[in-house]
Amino acid sequence: MNKDKIRSVVVDDVDMMRATLKKVLDNFPNIEIIGEASDYESAREVINQTQPDLVFLDIDLNGLTSIDLLNEITCSPKIIFITSHPDFAIKAFELNAVDYILKPISGDRLKKAIDRVTEMTEEQEPGISSFAEGDEERFKADQIILLSFDGKLNFIKIRDINYIEAFGNYTKVYMTDGKLSITYNSIKNWDNRLPEDIFIQIHRSTIVNLLNVIKIEKWTNDTGRLFLKGMEKPFEISRSYFFQIKKKYKV
Repeated sequence: MNKDKIRSVVVDDVDMMRATLKKVLDNFPNIEIIGEASDYESAREVINQTQPDLVFLDIDLNGLTSIDLLNEITCSPKIIFITSHPDFAIKAFELNAVDYILKPISGDRLKKAIDRVTEMTEEQEPGISSFAEGDEERFKADQIILLSFDGKLNFIKIRDINYIEAFGNYTKVYMTDGKLSITYNSIKNWDNRLPEDIFIQIHRSTIVNLLNVIKIEKWTNDTGRLFLKGMEKPFEISRSYFFQIKKKYKV
């Protein structure tokens, strides 16, 4: 991301709203507007073409939810949601949106959001990490991310994740203290981001924390079973993953 200019795209289905927002953004010399869009399809096209650093994104785009758009873009920009709908705030922050601003926009509120983007740009936010499809940098064991538990956002350390299970387009993240967070993310993305020395995938739908493994044993048809602390029921290790685990860890 350019330190001097934050290349930005404005997405809103109301022409007047886009014009107003762009006028307000003129007061921020580090924001460079490189594109805009008025609907879901054009937003996807503009974002994929321009590969922006930041997107000011309305939730409702002519009846379509722009959160789904984030799975269809080929880059990982910072996102500031600007919307009339408070209902999607939790889901937005599960995706590590920089901010979630309700209309009408105040200049001060927008400034706080842009200041945070600027800080993240300069410092790369070492403590609180972004988590979007396409990110390649792995988390550290003591790194902190933001997850939602029972509708409330909490900061958690990566090492405190016990195991993760696929749940349709979502994943269930189980913590060592028993808490559960459901995130709009994929097992593949978790596997790409979690530290390799602590987490292993044991099934196409399951990732576990090695620090909490009590034992692993052979099971039927070249599969395996894995036991975690505090859990009576074992986890299935599929044949291919069991082979990989033995090859990597057996001495």
